[in-house]
Amino acid sequence: MMSLRWMRALDWGIIGALFASQLWLFQHFSVDDAFITFRYVRQLVAGNGLVYNIGERVEGYSNFLWVMLLAPAHALGMELLTAARLIAIILSAGTLLITYRLAADSPLPILAPVLLAACAPFTAWTMGGLETALFAFLLTAAAYTFIREEASGSGSASGLIFGLLALSRPEGVLFFGLALAYRLWHRVTSGNATTVSHWSHRLLHILRREWRWLAGFAIVFAPHFLWRLSYYGWPLPNTVYAKSMGLHPRAFVEGAYYLFEGMTALGGPGFVLLPAALVALKAHTPRHAFLLTSCAAYALFVIIGGGDWMPLHRFWAHILPLLIVLAHRGMMTLAGFMATSRSALIGIGLTLVQLAVLLFNALDARLVRGIGQPIAPQGQTMSDYLRAHWQPGDVLAVTDAGWLAYILPLEARVVDMFGLTDAHIAHLTPQFPGGLLGRGDGFGKWDVDYVLAQNPRFIQAHVIAKAPDGTFIADNTSNRLLVNDPRFKARYRQVADTPELRGLFESVR
Repeated sequence: MMSLRWMRALDWGIIGALFASQLWLFQHFSVDDAFITFRYVRQLVAGNGLVYNIGERVEGYSNFLWVMLLAPAHALGMELLTAARLIAIILSAGTLLITYRLAADSPLPILAPVLLAACAPFTAWTMGGLETALFAFLLTAAAYTFIREEASGSGSASGLIFGLLALSRPEGVLFFGLALAYRLWHRVTSGNATTVSHWSHRLLHILRREWRWLAGFAIVFAPHFLWRLSYYGWPLPNTVYAKSMGLHPRAFVEGAYYLFEGMTALGGPGFVLLPAALVALKAHTPRHAFLLTSCAAYALFVIIGGGDWMPLHRFWAHILPLLIVLAHRGMMTLAGFMATSRSALIGIGLTLVQLAVLLFNALDARLVRGIGQPIAPQGQTMSDYLRAHWQPGDVLAVTDAGWLAYILPLEARVVDMFGLTDAHIAHLTPQFPGGLLGRGDGFGKWDVDYVLAQNPRFIQAHVIAKAPDGTFIADNTSNRLLVNDPRFKARYRQVADTPELRGLFESVR
């Protein structure tokens, strides 16, 4: 008994060491978008409401529950990025524990959290400042609770967790819808219905039976949804409209490439597709069927949405715990095919190979590609310049709507030229002059006339260089059109041609 206890302690010690080493590796990782959320938190705690600019009700965040978790920490005086990281570390530790429980019906379930702890997207996004760790935790908890309820034939707690999931990100509703469809299908097909009438009556009976589960979701989700409609005037966050490509074929191309790139970083088809196929063919359990369906549906959602621009595959991190459980089961199944009598040893060997791939990719991301590398400015930065020259009544137009807005006074008006926090730009029709395979068009939404009409004193753009003919070279279509517009050139000057200040422009009149 003692030896088993010590073995478990050793297992979790290894998991803890892996997790801690990865957190250390990405200790400086964060993204600008996190500071958009932090500005909303600051405004809320200051009594200005859930707004980005005072007096402008635009839902430029997609993580209501994350905002609510951070607000008390900020009210108590905690620095927001530190608070976000501490909360996320606790949540990710909980995800590791639930992943172990979720893999419990497979041989050597402890290997599942070992793999998860070594995944760079999982640990890096724990430090990134956004709600990724919260979403992954709630999704894993909801899936685990739902599967237990299905196994026992009763229970309603997962409805509440799915409700919280929908408050952490809008696509949480997708997973509740999958769970609802799965539960209805499972209940209906468990009977001996042979006629349409019988099926319809049975369906109504099931809905009445499951009212507590449905109510659990509704009691969490519905009040917030109604509040959103009354406060912001739209059924979805402004960020959804800003990033929507309107089912343009470009979205499907970018979404498919995003999934391929993420799958490659995680170990390729041998880690994702082969194990999933083995699970689908050989592991016919309700647990794995639900996990497989959830991951497949989310992959389709990502393709339709056009993927994501952020590093280290943030959307993969959302479903990594579920994918890890499937991959672990697939590897154990493969080990059984290879040698039934030594399947445990082969399973450990396959896991060690995959672990090596994941650790290599983490080191490559940090040391070779420089993701999470601390930045040491060589001179005055944009934030330094704005702090020194900002005056009441000034307006700033930005490409990156996070950090610069975060460091300015709450009274400062900031125009987000990519539309995440600007309702006008978010609801424009997307356009992609680069064509189906072009790059640099962003979300396909910009309005040079609108930006200049806001009369910003400062404009921040992604300017790479200035050509000999005076043309500015920018890394996206929106900025290129703006900084080369004759009206812009007549009204604005480049603050300095240094790496830190090259993209900041100030009005000359």
